[in-house]
Amino acid sequence: MNMGMVLGKPALLINEALIIADLHIGIEFEYYKSGIKIPSTTEMIKNEIENLLKKTKPKRLIILGDVKHKVPGITKQELREIPDMLYHLGTKLQVEIIPGNHDAGLKKLIPSNIVLHPSKGIMLDKAFLLHGHCWPADEFLQSEYVIVGHEHPQIEFCDSLGYRFSEPVWLRAKLNKNALKRRYAHLPEKLPELIVMPRFNKLSGGIAFNRPISEIKRHKAFGIGTLVKSSKLDEAEVYLLDGTFLGNLKELY
Repeated sequence: MNMGMVLGKPALLINEALIIADLHIGIEFEYYKSGIKIPSTTEMIKNEIENLLKKTKPKRLIILGDVKHKVPGITKQELREIPDMLYHLGTKLQVEIIPGNHDAGLKKLIPSNIVLHPSKGIMLDKAFLLHGHCWPADEFLQSEYVIVGHEHPQIEFCDSLGYRFSEPVWLRAKLNKNALKRRYAHLPEKLPELIVMPRFNKLSGGIAFNRPISEIKRHKAFGIGTLVKSSKLDEAEVYLLDGTFLGNLKELY
Protein backbone atom coordinates (compact mmCIF):
# COMPACT_ATOMS: atom_id res chain seq x y z
CA MET A 1 0.00 0.00 0.00
CA ASN A 2 1.31 3.45 -0.93
CA MET A 3 0.26 6.09 1.62
CA GLY A 4 1.52 9.59 2.25
CA MET A 5 0.52 13.11 3.22
CA VAL A 6 0.09 15.69 0.49
CA LEU A 7 2.69 18.12 1.82
CA GLY A 8 1.29 21.52 2.75
CA LYS A 9 -2.31 20.34 2.43
CA PRO A 10 -4.81 18.64 4.78
CA ALA A 11 -5.01 15.64 2.47
CA LEU A 12 -3.79 12.06 2.35
CA LEU A 13 -3.07 9.92 -0.70
CA ILE A 14 -3.60 6.17 -0.45
CA ASN A 15 -2.78 4.36 -3.67
CA GLU A 16 -5.00 6.18 -6.20
CA ALA A 17 -7.46 7.63 -3.66
CA LEU A 18 -7.29 11.18 -2.29
CA ILE A 19 -8.63 11.47 1.28
CA ILE A 20 -9.89 14.71 2.87
CA ALA A 21 -12.10 15.43 5.88
CA ASP A 22 -14.32 18.08 7.45
CA LEU A 23 -15.49 20.40 4.66
CA HIS A 24 -18.23 22.00 6.81
CA ILE A 25 -19.98 23.59 3.83
CA GLY A 26 -22.39 26.22 5.14
CA ILE A 27 -20.45 27.19 8.26
CA GLU A 28 -20.70 30.85 7.20
CA PHE A 29 -24.38 30.79 8.22
CA GLU A 30 -23.35 29.99 11.81
CA TYR A 31 -21.03 33.00 11.78
CA TYR A 32 -23.86 35.13 10.34
CA LYS A 33 -26.14 34.15 13.23
CA SER A 34 -23.40 35.36 15.59
CA GLY A 35 -23.25 38.73 13.84
CA ILE A 36 -20.21 38.01 11.66
CA LYS A 37 -20.78 38.33 7.93
CA ILE A 38 -18.50 36.13 5.83
CA PRO A 39 -19.10 35.48 2.11
CA SER A 40 -19.54 31.86 1.12
CA THR A 41 -16.22 30.05 0.74
CA THR A 42 -17.68 26.99 -1.01
CA GLU A 43 -16.33 27.99 -4.41
CA MET A 44 -12.89 28.47 -2.85
CA ILE A 45 -13.07 25.01 -1.26
CA LYS A 46 -14.12 23.48 -4.57
CA ASN A 47 -11.17 25.17 -6.30
CA GLU A 48 -8.76 23.93 -3.62
CA ILE A 49 -10.03 20.38 -4.11
CA GLU A 50 -9.71 20.69 -7.88
CA ASN A 51 -6.12 21.91 -7.52
CA LEU A 52 -5.39 18.88 -5.33
CA LEU A 53 -6.89 16.62 -7.98
CA LYS A 54 -4.66 18.15 -10.64
CA LYS A 55 -1.62 17.76 -8.40
CA THR A 56 -2.21 14.18 -7.22
CA LYS A 57 -4.23 12.76 -10.17
CA PRO A 58 -6.29 10.27 -8.10
CA LYS A 59 -9.05 8.03 -9.41
CA ARG A 60 -11.16 8.37 -6.25
CA LEU A 61 -11.94 11.23 -3.85
CA ILE A 62 -13.03 10.02 -0.40
CA ILE A 63 -14.42 12.58 2.05
CA LEU A 64 -14.32 11.53 5.71
CA GLY A 65 -17.47 13.23 6.83
CA ASP A 66 -18.86 16.58 7.88
CA VAL A 67 -19.52 17.65 4.32
CA LYS A 68 -22.27 19.91 5.66
CA HIS A 69 -22.17 21.99 8.84
CA LYS A 70 -25.69 22.58 10.19
CA VAL A 71 -26.77 20.21 12.99
CA PRO A 72 -29.64 19.44 13.05
CA GLY A 73 -31.30 20.37 9.78
CA ILE A 74 -30.18 21.81 6.46
CA THR A 75 -29.69 25.50 5.68
CA LYS A 76 -30.60 27.16 2.41
CA GLN A 77 -26.91 27.67 1.74
CA GLU A 78 -26.22 23.94 2.12
CA LEU A 79 -29.24 23.08 0.01
CA ARG A 80 -27.98 25.38 -2.75
CA GLU A 81 -24.23 24.79 -2.67
CA ILE A 82 -23.56 21.18 -1.65
CA PRO A 83 -25.35 19.40 -4.54
CA ASP A 84 -23.70 21.68 -7.12
CA MET A 85 -20.21 21.21 -5.69
CA LEU A 86 -20.52 17.44 -5.34
CA TYR A 87 -22.02 17.01 -8.79
CA HIS A 88 -19.21 19.07 -10.32
CA LEU A 89 -16.52 17.01 -8.55
CA GLY A 90 -18.34 13.81 -9.47
CA THR A 91 -17.97 14.60 -13.18
CA LYS A 92 -14.18 14.49 -12.76
CA LEU A 93 -13.71 11.27 -10.76
CA GLN A 94 -15.46 8.88 -8.39
CA VAL A 95 -16.50 10.78 -5.24
CA GLU A 96 -17.31 8.86 -2.06
CA ILE A 97 -18.49 10.09 1.33
CA ILE A 98 -18.33 8.46 4.76
CA PRO A 99 -20.83 10.57 6.76
CA GLY A 100 -19.92 12.37 9.96
CA ASN A 101 -21.88 13.72 12.91
CA HIS A 102 -22.80 16.90 10.98
CA ASP A 103 -24.17 14.98 7.99
CA ALA A 104 -27.73 14.23 9.09
CA GLY A 105 -29.91 14.66 6.03
CA LEU A 106 -26.93 14.64 3.66
CA LYS A 107 -28.50 11.84 1.60
CA LYS A 108 -31.07 14.39 0.37
CA LEU A 109 -28.30 16.62 -0.98
CA ILE A 110 -26.00 14.25 -2.81
CA PRO A 111 -26.41 13.73 -6.58
CA SER A 112 -26.75 10.26 -8.08
CA ASN A 113 -23.09 10.24 -9.17
CA ILE A 114 -21.86 10.30 -5.53
CA VAL A 115 -21.31 7.17 -3.38
CA LEU A 116 -22.49 7.33 0.25
CA HIS A 117 -20.88 4.75 2.55
CA PRO A 118 -21.96 3.65 6.07
CA SER A 119 -20.77 5.88 8.91
CA LYS A 120 -18.97 2.90 10.50
CA GLY A 121 -16.36 3.10 7.76
CA ILE A 122 -14.79 1.23 4.88
CA MET A 123 -11.58 -0.67 4.20
CA LEU A 124 -9.19 0.72 1.59
CA ASP A 125 -6.31 -1.70 1.04
CA LYS A 126 -4.66 -1.93 4.49
CA ALA A 127 -6.28 1.27 5.82
CA PHE A 128 -9.70 1.67 7.41
CA LEU A 129 -11.46 5.00 6.87
CA LEU A 130 -14.24 6.71 8.84
CA HIS A 131 -15.16 10.15 10.17
CA GLY A 132 -14.32 9.25 13.76
CA HIS A 133 -17.33 10.26 15.84
CA CYS A 134 -18.64 6.70 16.19
CA TRP A 135 -17.16 3.25 16.73
CA PRO A 136 -15.84 1.68 13.53
CA ALA A 137 -17.03 -1.65 12.19
CA ASP A 138 -15.17 -4.69 13.58
CA GLU A 139 -13.38 -4.97 10.24
CA PHE A 140 -11.10 -2.08 11.22
CA LEU A 141 -9.17 -4.43 13.51
CA GLN A 142 -7.83 -6.18 10.39
CA SER A 143 -6.23 -2.97 9.09
CA GLU A 144 -2.74 -1.56 9.60
CA TYR A 145 -3.98 2.03 9.83
CA VAL A 146 -7.27 3.58 10.84
CA ILE A 147 -7.78 7.09 9.45
CA VAL A 148 -10.22 9.57 11.01
CA GLY A 149 -11.17 13.23 10.83
CA HIS A 150 -13.65 14.84 13.25
CA GLU A 151 -11.15 16.24 15.78
CA HIS A 152 -9.78 19.26 13.83
CA PRO A 153 -6.42 18.83 15.62
CA GLN A 154 -4.12 21.81 16.01
CA ILE A 155 -1.22 22.92 18.17
CA GLU A 156 -1.22 26.23 20.04
CA PHE A 157 1.99 28.25 20.04
CA CYS A 158 2.84 31.10 22.41
CA ASP A 159 5.78 33.49 22.09
CA SER A 160 7.68 35.34 24.83
CA LEU A 161 5.24 38.27 24.62
CA GLY A 162 2.22 36.07 25.18
CA TYR A 163 1.00 36.15 21.56
CA ARG A 164 -0.85 32.95 20.75
CA PHE A 165 -1.63 31.32 17.43
CA SER A 166 -2.56 27.83 16.28
CA GLU A 167 -1.54 25.60 13.38
CA PRO A 168 -3.42 22.54 12.07
CA VAL A 169 -1.57 19.26 12.54
CA TRP A 170 -1.62 15.54 11.88
CA LEU A 171 -1.63 13.10 14.80
CA ARG A 172 -0.29 9.53 14.75
CA ALA A 173 -1.14 7.52 17.85
CA LYS A 174 -1.20 3.98 19.17
CA LEU A 175 -4.53 2.54 20.28
CA ASN A 176 -5.02 1.43 23.87
CA LYS A 177 -5.91 -2.27 23.97
CA ASN A 178 -7.48 -2.00 27.43
CA ALA A 179 -9.82 0.76 26.24
CA LEU A 180 -10.90 -1.22 23.16
CA LYS A 181 -11.64 -4.39 25.16
CA ARG A 182 -14.83 -2.78 26.42
CA ARG A 183 -16.15 -2.54 22.86
CA TYR A 184 -14.58 -5.37 20.86
CA ALA A 185 -14.58 -8.97 22.07
CA HIS A 186 -11.61 -10.26 20.09
CA LEU A 187 -8.60 -8.01 19.58
CA PRO A 188 -5.62 -8.89 17.38
CA GLU A 189 -2.14 -9.03 18.85
CA LYS A 190 -1.19 -5.92 16.86
CA LEU A 191 -3.68 -3.05 16.70
CA PRO A 192 -3.88 -0.62 13.77
CA GLU A 193 -2.16 2.73 14.10
CA LEU A 194 -4.49 5.72 14.44
CA ILE A 195 -4.00 8.70 12.11
CA VAL A 196 -6.05 11.85 12.75
CA MET A 197 -6.41 14.20 9.77
CA PRO A 198 -6.45 18.00 9.87
CA ARG A 199 -9.67 19.81 8.90
CA PHE A 200 -10.08 20.93 5.29
CA ASN A 201 -12.21 24.01 6.00
CA LYS A 202 -10.03 26.68 7.62
CA LEU A 203 -13.09 28.43 9.12
CA SER A 204 -14.18 25.42 11.15
CA GLY A 205 -11.81 25.96 14.09
CA GLY A 206 -10.09 23.22 16.02
CA ILE A 207 -8.90 21.76 19.30
CA ALA A 208 -5.45 22.66 20.64
CA PHE A 209 -4.19 19.20 21.52
CA ASN A 210 -1.24 20.51 23.51
CA ARG A 211 -3.56 21.41 26.33
CA PRO A 212 -3.86 18.98 29.27
CA ILE A 213 -5.15 15.58 28.13
CA SER A 214 -7.94 15.63 30.72
CA GLU A 215 -9.20 18.92 29.23
CA ILE A 216 -9.07 17.59 25.67
CA LYS A 217 -10.97 14.41 26.44
CA ARG A 218 -13.74 16.45 28.09
CA HIS A 219 -13.98 18.85 25.14
CA LYS A 220 -17.67 19.50 24.43
CA ALA A 221 -17.49 21.78 21.39
CA PHE A 222 -16.52 18.92 19.08
CA GLY A 223 -16.91 15.81 21.22
CA ILE A 224 -13.72 13.79 21.05
CA GLY A 225 -14.20 10.66 18.92
CA THR A 226 -14.26 7.10 20.15
CA LEU A 227 -10.84 6.02 18.83
CA VAL A 228 -9.03 9.16 19.96
CA LYS A 229 -10.45 8.60 23.44
CA SER A 230 -9.19 5.03 23.17
CA SER A 231 -5.66 5.99 22.14
CA LYS A 232 -2.41 6.67 23.94
CA LEU A 233 -2.85 10.32 23.12
CA ASP A 234 0.01 11.76 25.16
CA GLU A 235 2.43 9.62 23.12
CA ALA A 236 0.99 10.72 19.76
CA GLU A 237 3.39 12.00 17.12
CA VAL A 238 2.56 15.51 15.88
CA TYR A 239 3.27 16.79 12.35
CA LEU A 240 2.62 20.16 10.70
CA LEU A 241 1.03 20.19 7.25
CA ASP A 242 4.45 20.62 5.64
CA GLY A 243 5.61 17.39 7.27
CA THR A 244 7.64 18.98 10.07
CA PHE A 245 7.79 16.63 13.07
CA LEU A 246 7.11 18.62 16.25
CA GLY A 247 7.62 15.73 18.66
CA ASN A 248 5.35 13.67 20.86
CA LEU A 249 2.31 15.43 22.21
CA LYS A 250 3.44 15.16 25.83
CA GLU A 251 6.53 17.21 24.88
CA LEU A 252 4.41 20.08 23.56
CA TYR A 253 2.36 20.99 26.62
